[in-house]
Amino acid sequence: MPFDWMQPKRNPAHAKTLAAKRDAMYRGELAERAALLQRLGLDRVAVRARLAANLGWDFESAASPIPGGDLDAIVERAFGAAKAPSRPKGGTR
Repeated sequence: MPFDWMQPKRNPAHAKTLAAKRDAMYRGELAERAALLQRLGLDRVAVRARLAANLGWDFESAASPIPGGDLDAIVERAFGAAKAPSRPKGGTR
């Protein structure tokens, strides 16, 4: 006698959304890492090299899900969104 709960019922529409969700997760993580490295004082070249090395490590046996041009855009957004440190104006001691 088969039981209903022993047979998986997967929604085929849900499987179609997984690739986009996975891509958004990778991009979000790279954006957070880029912002963190920028706040730690690394320059654009060092941040891009570090993120590329991380992607190479994470996906050494498969193709990276993030193309190089997209990685450059993520780094530029992290540095473009960064504000210069505020300095006190004029002021006497």
